[in-house]
Amino acid sequence: MTAPARTTHRPLPNFDDPLYAPHFAGLERREILVQACAACGHKQWPPRDVCHACHKGGLTWAPVSHEGVVYTYMVAYRAFHPWFADRLAYGLVVADLGEGIRIMAPYPDTDVADLDCG
Repeated sequence: MTAPARTTHRPLPNFDDPLYAPHFAGLERREILVQACAACGHKQWPPRDVCHACHKGGLTWAPVSHEGVVYTYMVAYRAFHPWFADRLAYGLVVADLGEGIRIMAPYPDTDVADLDCG
């Protein structure tokens, strides 16, 4: 007797994590939101409980540019999770969005040979 086929679901972050929930809500509206300090104006990613620059609370969320420059990247040729097995090779980029913000995201093109910094 063979085991029933199991559907492998994509591993996803915890969208309900209070520290990241505003960022994910922004993505649903096609906005990239990062924390902004009300005291000193510093923008930061990843989110923290206090401002990385002045160590004060009172953080809000502010939009940043959708465009950036590839700071670095990697190409995966082995799946770290079964969901990715049929999607190899795939790229991940760290994009510099300005204002000191760098965010990691999947490379949207399937031709990873085109990946390059800058």
